[in-house]
Parts: sequence; C-alpha cells; structure tokens
Amino acid sequence: MLRKSRLANLTREGLRAHMARLLDALVLRDPGRAAIAAETRYTENGQALAIGDGLWGTADAIGPYRHDFIDTSTGTIVTFTTVIEGAARAIVAARVKVAGDAFAEIETVVVRPGLMGSIAAYPDGPARLDAAGGPDPAWLAPIPPAERMDRAELQRVADCYFSAIERNDGTGEYPFSEDCVRMEHGYHTAREPDALKAGLTRDPATPYQPEFKALGVKQQLETGFFRFVTGIRDRRFVAIDPEFGIVAAFAFFDHAGTVRDYRLADGTPAKAGLSQPFTWEIAEAFRIENGLIRRIEAVLNPCPYGMKPGW
Repeated sequence: MLRKSRLANLTREGLRAHMARLLDALVLRDPGRAAIAAETRYTENGQALAIGDGLWGTADAIGPYRHDFIDTSTGTIVTFTTVIEGAARAIVAARVKVAGDAFAEIETVVVRPGLMGSIAAYPDGPARLDAAGGPDPAWLAPIPPAERMDRAELQRVADCYFSAIERNDGTGEYPFSEDCVRMEHGYHTAREPDALKAGLTRDPATPYQPEFKALGVKQQLETGFFRFVTGIRDRRFVAIDPEFGIVAAFAFFDHAGTVRDYRLADGTPAKAGLSQPFTWEIAEAFRIENGLIRRIEAVLNPCPYGMKPGW
C-alpha cells in the first residue's frame, strides 16, 4: 500500500527528504516506501518504464556521492549520485517533481560505463565521484542577496553555454569566470591542473587531449574546437535556484558525423574523429555568479542519434 509522505511543503529539506525516500525505495525495491502516485510517470534514459522496472530492479546500493540542485518554486529536485548494480557501478542523474505531497514525475539518466561496449570514455567515473565524497565547495555557498539574479536571467546565461557549443566557431557570448571548472563524470575537462604533465597525446579516459583540458572553458570555446556538435536540442531547464545561482538542465548533443575535417577559429586544420551519427543525452548543472558561469557538472549518456527525451 502507498505510504503517504508527511512532507507537505516544498522546502529545501523537504525536497531533499523526498529524494532520499526515492533512493531508499530504489535500493529496497519497494516503491511503496516513497510517496508515488498511481499516475506518476517514470522514464529511464528517455524510455517510459513501469515503476519497479529498470533501475528499480537492479540498484543494490547508493554511493556516497550526492549533489542536489533544488527549485522550491516548482517543487523540483535534481540529484547527481552513484549506484551499485551487482558488481558494476553507474552514475545517475535523477529529476523529481513533487505535487502536493507525492511524486508527480520521476526522470533518470543512468550512465553505465562499459555496458555492452556503449561508452569507452570516463571508465571509472562512478569511483571518482565516490572518492570525492561530495561536490566542490564552490557550489555550496549562497549568493549574497544583493547579487542574486532572477530566474529568467539565470536560464539565459546557462543557455549561452549550449549555444556556444552548438556549431562552435570561436565567436559568440561566452559568460564564464576565469576560474570556471567543468567536471564530467568526476573528471576535470577544463582547467585541469595536471593535464599538461600527461603529455600531448589523447587522454584515453576522456574525449579530449591533455593540452585542451588545461584550458579554461572560455578559452576552449574560443578555439572553435566543438564545431562538430551539430545541434543541441530539447533544452529543458528543469531546476533554477536564485539563492545558490544554480541552473540544472537536460539536453541532447547531436553529432551528425558530417563535420569531419574543419578549421579552428585561428585557421588550424582539425579532425573531428567522428564519421557516424552520434548523440549524447546530457544532464548538466551550472553555478552562476555575477552573471558568469563559475562551475559546470555534467552527466553524459550515449544514446541513439536523434533520440527524444520522453518528456
């Protein structure tokens, strides 16, 4: 029988508690432990599944890494965490929307490194996140009240990141702080302090060369490196938190496979290394301070080219 939650309000702690109930229910394989309504819709990697199917049947434990992004205005919480499924570890981006005192929507992106050879990059991402123990402290301090931005402006700045990468040509609006750090699956992929020590060959654990990872996010975009990303679509800004300058979003990064040889912004010839259609399903969060993106954290899942979000 469905047990009703007593968390009638949508405070930060209330939403965190709702997410904790969901994660507990997953591990215990008992949807009844969470306040899940009969009409609650659940998707996993864009596919509509029955509550109890998919991750509900395989999650054995939740790892120590957890990063919450909370929107009390809409009753939404997005969480990046790790999960153990048998002998394997995965990364989960979970979105929950609460209506009244129950879950109205549950959306998950589950990244399972090595599953059927589907992803070669970021092979030990779950372990790296768990070793970190929690998010970079730069995410966790409230924005001073006088410096807080409204929801529309926070979304606009976050969207600049997607627009900058889509058919990236080195020009455009690049609102990034000089110390902006991007993390993908626990890996630094911008401002990596030790990247150059690794030499100039391609980093086997990420899609980037070490000298590129050493650059700041703005510098990376100014090179025009990402031109092979032919479209970033179905951009959904699902949690916005002015108090902490947070925007959490879901989107699809399409690579048509047609941009193979191109030139960087300075005219240097470059090869994309992609000759077939490919899409990343991405959950991405941004910390924005004084109109500039200071932190980025992303979870990326490979999916069929052109796949739709299911929402």
